[in-house]
Amino acid sequence: MKLTTPTMMLMLALAVTAANAQAVEWRGLLDLRAVDSDAGRSFLDSGLAKTRYDENSPRLSIGQAVLRGDADLLDSVSASVELSADQQHRGVVDVREAFISWNPVPEGAWKTRVRAGFFFAPTSVEIDYDSVGWVPKHTISSSAINSWIGEELRTNGVEWSARRLGRYSGAPYDVGFVVAAYTGNDPTGTLLAWRGWSISDRIAGRNDTLKLADLPVYRPPDGRLLRQSRDIHPFRELDGKLGYYAGANLNFGTRLELAALHYDNLTDPTVVKDGQYGWRTRFDHVSAVWRPQGQWELALQAMRGDTLMGRNGVGLDFQSWFALLSHPLGPGTAAVRYDRFSTTEHDNIPSDPNNEVGYGVALAYDWPLAESWSLMTEALLVRSERSARVLIGEAALQKERSLTLSLRWKF
Repeated sequence: MKLTTPTMMLMLALAVTAANAQAVEWRGLLDLRAVDSDAGRSFLDSGLAKTRYDENSPRLSIGQAVLRGDADLLDSVSASVELSADQQHRGVVDVREAFISWNPVPEGAWKTRVRAGFFFAPTSVEIDYDSVGWVPKHTISSSAINSWIGEELRTNGVEWSARRLGRYSGAPYDVGFVVAAYTGNDPTGTLLAWRGWSISDRIAGRNDTLKLADLPVYRPPDGRLLRQSRDIHPFRELDGKLGYYAGANLNFGTRLELAALHYDNLTDPTVVKDGQYGWRTRFDHVSAVWRPQGQWELALQAMRGDTLMGRNGVGLDFQSWFALLSHPLGPGTAAVRYDRFSTTEHDNIPSDPNNEVGYGVALAYDWPLAESWSLMTEALLVRSERSARVLIGEAALQKERSLTLSLRWKF
């Protein structure tokens, strides 16, 4: 398992300090799956279908296994590491997050935090941040937006955030800001261009790879981009430049939560290294969570951006949004999510079509069985049209249906 020097040093520091920490909390998640799907060849098998499971996937499998350790090092300093295991990932066991946090004692209304390491950016309203594994709260699959974030985006750097608590100043709201500088997201955009959006719960690890479909544009001997490897390493650093994101959020108690974030990896799109092209990828993201009376919850999230590789060798705009409505029903919680997604190309290789349009509908029910056990079921429909599928012998228009049962043990 190949790790960069900073990552190895961070993991070593976490292991050594955690062993001597005053308080260490270990948590985990084991997710057992039963799946019935009629989808064509999954993107995990070098196809261009949108879902993790297809008609040839095993009916029973381990969806994911996650172990997380949180250690209090000092009064205001903590360390966290999260490991995952999945037979659909390279190397099986990998690192999802590993970082150190500094949470100084607040002075007045402002509360600040600094994180350094490898971690998820604060970009999702459907993920359960109080749990482990970066999993959705009410569904099994993630939306198209958060499926992509889970596969191609990770902060490998430093993040500063601050929140002004309204209760200290008599204001009816809290306001927050976040800014980060990072490396290692230079290939981000590769999957959106040549695979497109997905709706799944696959989360990439630090050293993960994904094999692209066998498209003619990088297929020997006549492809236009022969330096491109089919094996994608999403968290590689190629040009030595820092990227950044910056955002703000506004919360009116738990009733209404608003957030916005701008992301730009500032990558040099002309760089090619070890079979990976640099992709200049940037996007704007907005979200809202509204909780009216009656325990209803409505989560909305939208993203619009663009990505460019080479001197307009491959370039496209991308858009996606979703709405998720949930409410307690019987002993559990029912949820419905509607997704829309698309990509629009504007590049110099017409023989490499990367346009697509599609939507997805997920119906889910989460049933707590015991203190640490739950059973979740999800019916998923995804309809998408992508002309590049014809180049590998697939139909441009595909409908994918699946029914998934997830038995989860949290410990």
